[in-house]
Amino acid sequence: MSEMPDYFVILTAIVILVGAIALLNAFRRVRVNRWERTAVYVEGVFDRLLEPGVHRLWKGHGRLMLVPISLDQQVRSIRADVLSSERMPLRLTASVLFRIENAELSLREPVEPRLDLAVQSALIRLAAETPLETLLAQAPETADALGARVGETVGAARIEGVEIAAVTLPPEIRRLMSDVERARLDGLAALERARSEQAALRALANAARLLKDNPELAQLRLLQTAENAKAATIVIGDAPRQ
Repeated sequence: MSEMPDYFVILTAIVILVGAIALLNAFRRVRVNRWERTAVYVEGVFDRLLEPGVHRLWKGHGRLMLVPISLDQQVRSIRADVLSSERMPLRLTASVLFRIENAELSLREPVEPRLDLAVQSALIRLAAETPLETLLAQAPETADALGARVGETVGAARIEGVEIAAVTLPPEIRRLMSDVERARLDGLAALERARSEQAALRALANAARLLKDNPELAQLRLLQTAENAKAATIVIGDAPRQ
């Protein structure tokens, strides 16, 4: 009879252990990093938003789905086909730095579509008021003007920086601008050659005037030439008359 209590103790311990294991399996362990939030959906319906830390979710409520939301700084590239103030077609590419401020709002209103629409509209307005040459220069003032048109917040996102990353011209416009630049460089090269020739002529004229005014210098130069000449015949004076 003394063995019966030990048997019941062991059985009770086994039951408790199995119950503890079953209880642990009934929960799902979720870790949320400090730079993110996690949305919990139960049977496809939003339930709550988890803050940073370790959480245990009861699986008995239904099928769980977890959606992490990054609050770190993100970069997005956005393109738009626009017309400059001269009605010149081109494509502008903007790089946008943003950070999600309201994680729950970003679930109801996704950030990317709203951000694309806001930046594309700002690029179209900016290009319509800006000459092509200014857009190609990509001056800091252009980036400031674009940022002012986009605004500080777009939906759940805060804009931390925006600038024009690339200006793409149509192929025929690029060929035309290449021809213009080539002609400009050819003109500069011709002008430089003319300046060099003028400088050389002025130097020769100055040398001739100096030799004319100083006969001794002309004789000295003649002697130097004769000294450096090899197997050459030098005639001094006028040629004999026939």
